[in-house]
Amino acid sequence: MKQVLRLMTGLGLPTVATLGMIPVVGCFGKTIFGVPTIIVVIGSLFFITSGCMATCWLLFDRNDVRDQEV
Repeated sequence: MKQVLRLMTGLGLPTVATLGMIPVVGCFGKTIFGVPTIIVVIGSLFFITSGCMATCWLLFDRNDVRDQEV
């Protein structure tokens, strides 16, 4: 169960966000402060993916690294 949760958090969520948000937002011709919305979404996905990876490390992998060091 821990492996499934780790994979869903680290790979599943960013993949779903990327494959789901880019086509949907790409349909609109809107801008945010003069920047096309698709560019804003792609930039925000960088932070979403980094946050998912950090969450995986904090919740699942941090204790494994500490056990190996000792």
